[in-house]
Amino acid sequence: MKESVKISADAAVTNAPPPVRRSSSVLPWLGLVSILVLYALCVARLHPTNFFGLTEDDSIYFSSAKALAEGKGYILPSVPGTPPATKYPILYPWMLSWVWRWNPSFPANLSAAVALNVAFGAAYLTMAFVFLRRLKGLNDVAALTLTGYCAVHPLILFQSAHLMSDIPFAALTLGACVQAARAIEKDAGTRSTVFCGILAGLAALARVLGVPIAAGLYWAIALRKGWRKSTVFAACVLPFLATLLWRLIFLTPKIAAVAASSCSISWRMTWLYYTSYIGYWRADTVSHHVLWQTVRSGLFYSLIQPGAYFLNSHFIQPATLAVVLLTILSAVAARGLVRQARAGGLQPVHFALAFYLLPVLIWDYATVDRFLIPFLPLIGAGVWTEASHLAHQIRISFQKEGGREEKIASTFFCLVGAAILLCMGVSWVQGIFSVAHVSESRAALLKEKREAYAWLRENSSPNARVLAYEDASAYLYSARQALRPTIFSPSGVYRPEVLNSELSCITSSAEPISAGYWLVSDDDFGFEWEPANSRAKLKETQTASAFPLLFRSRQGHVRIYGLVPGEN
Repeated sequence: MKESVKISADAAVTNAPPPVRRSSSVLPWLGLVSILVLYALCVARLHPTNFFGLTEDDSIYFSSAKALAEGKGYILPSVPGTPPATKYPILYPWMLSWVWRWNPSFPANLSAAVALNVAFGAAYLTMAFVFLRRLKGLNDVAALTLTGYCAVHPLILFQSAHLMSDIPFAALTLGACVQAARAIEKDAGTRSTVFCGILAGLAALARVLGVPIAAGLYWAIALRKGWRKSTVFAACVLPFLATLLWRLIFLTPKIAAVAASSCSISWRMTWLYYTSYIGYWRADTVSHHVLWQTVRSGLFYSLIQPGAYFLNSHFIQPATLAVVLLTILSAVAARGLVRQARAGGLQPVHFALAFYLLPVLIWDYATVDRFLIPFLPLIGAGVWTEASHLAHQIRISFQKEGGREEKIASTFFCLVGAAILLCMGVSWVQGIFSVAHVSESRAALLKEKREAYAWLRENSSPNARVLAYEDASAYLYSARQALRPTIFSPSGVYRPEVLNSELSCITSSAEPISAGYWLVSDDDFGFEWEPANSRAKLKETQTASAFPLLFRSRQGHVRIYGLVPGEN
């Protein structure tokens, strides 16, 4: 046992990376161009501007970008008091600010912002193709097939159509991993190391989770090439990390004062949600004593996510069949990754993934499907490798003379494989339809929301404050600062009393910001889990009925109620 461990450790340090297989033909690159065109067309067919405001984060990014373009600095202009924007790193809003500089007319400039995201999506797919071509055992056909799958994956299309940092972060992360693999090649110069450090630093400025990516790549370079190159890498990353650390230490927005009450804790959680994810994580996960539940949940979803990229359990019935197929696919992906690591040695991407998973496991908002997007090509390569190996073994068993039991077993595996492929096809089609349905439903409701935003702009004072679930969108459309009525802590999933308390304080944001209006829509709380979604809608309806109705959209799906400042 000790000997096998030693061999594995030595392989991580001494195994040379797989040689680069460069085709002299332009056909693979023409294939990539075709995939990129298909990808752009698929995103366009989803009418991406319809998704704006769905998760709130996108509208916060875009409103902060507006402030940057206007020279007001990196602030949260939609939040009453305009605190410093400490919720996210600065890179993505800074890039979006150039959209505002080019076209300051909202919402007409949303199309340009989506185009920026699609450009990063094209970069991500290009890096995926380059990355896959470098993996041992994958030819150009396999690399193009897996790149094409990534391009039309429902999650990739949705995130590309959505103004979130996921796709830019994935492009920068995968690019850094590709450059790191080049940096550890024999006789490689320092150029790849410098590029790797810059891309890793930019990834950290796009999302804080770029920090563990940089740490993983640092150790990969240090183990394979020694301290000289790792020092060069660290020197390139350090300025970016220093920027993050400076903002963390010196920019801490003060919480608005509020009289002590049963809802003051709910207000504090809401304010932390907007201004400090680390502070929010402590107040939610640590203070509510759900750290172990959070880790256990993160571990479970991280283990099954490889299979979930190919099979969405929500679209497969019965549920037992979905669980079985999901487990099989995840096991196939894991076995394929191990097989690749044994054949080509541990690569920088493996170190990056290992370090990256550590904060993911403890994060209360760890939506693993989004977080692992940078590693989707690697996971796909694992499935391809193991599936190819199994297909080869089955082919050999059928070619052998005799061996009736082996042939029966091979036939069974063929049937299982066919069933999985069928379910994958069904899952993909249903996933595409689901994303398209979200776009269509939001487009229909957006007309009514715009009526409400126009009413606010015309019938309220410029200093009026608003409660709205899509608060930053309300600000961009109406120029009125807004906040969500309350924020539901993820710990409420494990502790019902936390959810009950926050439901009883559903308008806890009203008093601290002196809100005079409450914008209510039928799709409010749509991004919450069950039962938080249904219970919050019911509580919202019951609470809002006590206030005077000031506006009702033509179809009645969006309403504005008058609030008395100071009342909760």
